[in-house]
Amino acid sequence: MGAQQNAPVAEPDAAIQLREPGGKRCRGVAGVAVRALIDLLDESATDGTVSMDVVRRIANAVLSARGPLSEYYANWEMGCDSAFTLRRIEQQRTDFIGRIVTQPFSALLDDRASGIERKHLPQFFAAIHLIVGDEPYDGLRTRANEAAERHRTADGAVAWDNFYGDDDVKRVFETIAVAVARSFRRFEPRRDWFLIIMNSSPSSISTASNAFIPKKAEDKVTREFGEHQMSRLFQALFSQFRIETFTPERKAAFMERWGSEPEKVFGPLFVSLAAQDQ
Repeated sequence: MGAQQNAPVAEPDAAIQLREPGGKRCRGVAGVAVRALIDLLDESATDGTVSMDVVRRIANAVLSARGPLSEYYANWEMGCDSAFTLRRIEQQRTDFIGRIVTQPFSALLDDRASGIERKHLPQFFAAIHLIVGDEPYDGLRTRANEAAERHRTADGAVAWDNFYGDDDVKRVFETIAVAVARSFRRFEPRRDWFLIIMNSSPSSISTASNAFIPKKAEDKVTREFGEHQMSRLFQALFSQFRIETFTPERKAAFMERWGSEPEKVFGPLFVSLAAQDQ
């Protein structure tokens, strides 16, 4: 069918790093078209050869195909549009600490009966930020963003299972959990403060560190976030810090990092939450 070129051969001792090829969707679409082209060329071949004029004619026919192949292209186009839109959004993310903090109670956000909705998240993040403090929070945010970059795939998305399993991501969440638990040692005053934050309704939306858009009147809704919602959220948020979840090795490592046993850090909070639910 034409002149063949030998592919360059790598030196035996050359260091080659194999990587999973990206663009799965595009490869799938191209694969169907290429296979269709090959089948048509096989049918047109004489003694295993096809003239370039015939190759061009068949290629043009495949490119302008109607019928089933055209429908296949259209269906994939819709799927690709959605995938690319989501990927663009994900690639624009620059703050992954929110993902870390919400992951333990993410199921509650999809449960209408929980009373915990995504509209509560901005105020929840604000409360966490105030508890942790500006400088420590900025440091944790940087570590979270760096972890996300470590776990980006070839197509720019984040491999979330690997991200949440990252040791430093676990340490970031543990640092936040310890700060929150310690801040609730005087439970009732801190609870009242937390509920005030959760039920406040900012008059503007932040779009950057120094840019704000005023909310419309109809968007300034009163949030009904009470003690029961707080208990559900905290029980899920701190579930991995219940005493029974600690192995001896994990407990020893925790004590080395924080200078205190996990039951002393988290135990009083669990007791207060249980009393609040009675």
